[in-house]
Amino acid sequence: METKVDSFGGKEIIFHPMKNPVINKITNESASIATNSKAAENPRFKNIQIGAEAILHSLNDQKTTILLQKILMESSDEQVKLIANGLKGKYRQLILDKNGNFFCKDLFKICDQNERIEILKELSPTLSVDCCNNFGTHPIQTLIDYSSTQGEYELILYSFNDNNNLLSAAINPNGAYAIQKIIGRIPEKFRSKFNYNFVFSLVFISKQQFGVISAKKFIECTKSETITQNIMNIIRTNFMSLAMDNYGNYLIQFLMEKWANLTEGNEIKNLIKYNFESLNKSKISTYICKKYLELEKKNNNNNKSLNLNKLNEQPEENNQNVNFQKKNEGEGI
Repeated sequence: METKVDSFGGKEIIFHPMKNPVINKITNESASIATNSKAAENPRFKNIQIGAEAILHSLNDQKTTILLQKILMESSDEQVKLIANGLKGKYRQLILDKNGNFFCKDLFKICDQNERIEILKELSPTLSVDCCNNFGTHPIQTLIDYSSTQGEYELILYSFNDNNNLLSAAINPNGAYAIQKIIGRIPEKFRSKFNYNFVFSLVFISKQQFGVISAKKFIECTKSETITQNIMNIIRTNFMSLAMDNYGNYLIQFLMEKWANLTEGNEIKNLIKYNFESLNKSKISTYICKKYLELEKKNNNNNKSLNLNKLNEQPEENNQNVNFQKKNEGEGI
């Protein structure tokens, strides 16, 4: 019997599960659970570690991994629970594996909150390191995406609350994506330590190619006035250093638009005005000068439009007053 599964490239791959004793075993066990409402009482499933070892062995092959993913996505909640529990102690090995990380991504999507917490307990201590791995970053981002409780948030942030770990991840091409997921998905009130460390290291992070993207995301998602003021204090102290940096200047340009209607935005404009001559001499910071002039021109045009609208409205009001006056005079008032 042939099983057809579409690969990631869209090509049709044909498997022969009956010729693969490992897949045959997993498929038979899955069928047994599906047809047995008291599967949990079955001695064969008291210790699912056997099935877990079979899964780990099968993930050495990409084609088999794709088939396992298909079986997993068609599994019942009880099956998923058994698989998730059976893989305890193996999750770090799996997420760092070139094939296992795909299997974990699917498992993390469909497992429930309690199962996800158990998985996070295992992965939490090394999460900031593993998210920098080419394979590990994907399932970790999935864990962040599907987490929704304070318990999950705390386990995710545990490793990142160390400043050195946060810095290493924020400037790493893979880790930066996980950092952005944390900023975008975990509510601000749950990441106070993370926020403190991020603001404290903002200048260093913003001067890195991938770090500046994380910095922009952090500021974009910041709603706290206190954090915004703390960021402004850092910017004020390190303005020229950031403005003349290859990547730091992008942060200044971003803030000019993001904070355009805030007091902090006006302060940045004043810093640019005061240092305009020096900024304009540097090839890097000259982009800030150009951005500043563009925004000023845009604001002036908007102001002119507003003034013209007011002027156009004024005669109409005057005409109404004149007509009213003439009417009253005609009536002999």
